[in-house]
Amino acid sequence: MFINVIPEKCTGCRACEVFCPLEQEGVINPVLSRIQVWKDAPHDLFLPLVCPPCEDKACMAACPEPGAMVIDSRMGAVVIVEALCTGCSKCIGACDIGAIALVRPLSMSKGGRGKNGKAVAVKCNQCNGETWCVKVCEPGALEYIAETPELNGQMVFERLRAARIQAEAVLAERGAQPRRKVKVQ
Repeated sequence: MFINVIPEKCTGCRACEVFCPLEQEGVINPVLSRIQVWKDAPHDLFLPLVCPPCEDKACMAACPEPGAMVIDSRMGAVVIVEALCTGCSKCIGACDIGAIALVRPLSMSKGGRGKNGKAVAVKCNQCNGETWCVKVCEPGALEYIAETPELNGQMVFERLRAARIQAEAVLAERGAQPRRKVKVQ
């Protein structure tokens, strides 16, 4: 099972960004969301970015901290072990679709959640199958489905990568700087 993203159905309501941190963190704070929606309303550009189970797992390969990223055997999702995460951001740079974010401490006096009290990387962990982002997605841009020969996590990853490249082109046309380089293969 994995979260399938259908970008053309996204209306940019961002309900997913509200309910994700409520489920994961116990607070409503979109900054803490494991799903991010790129939103460029003047151009009707909305792109929900979530972590589908890709084949390469470049984030895991880039992580220098042993055990900080593991595969949940039940869900198949790559999970960040926050207590071991050093906040180095190498996983963020390795992800071609931008599905990983860095959460910094709210203040210097309060430590972070990562190793040594620093920042921590966060990403979708499929909520143990209780995917609130999917439950609240009225337009149906997100769905929690079983893998089939016709659709798997890698295919969703490739679709999101292509949509992100297209989104970057739209943003460039209107004079915006790219949000992050996307590797084109």
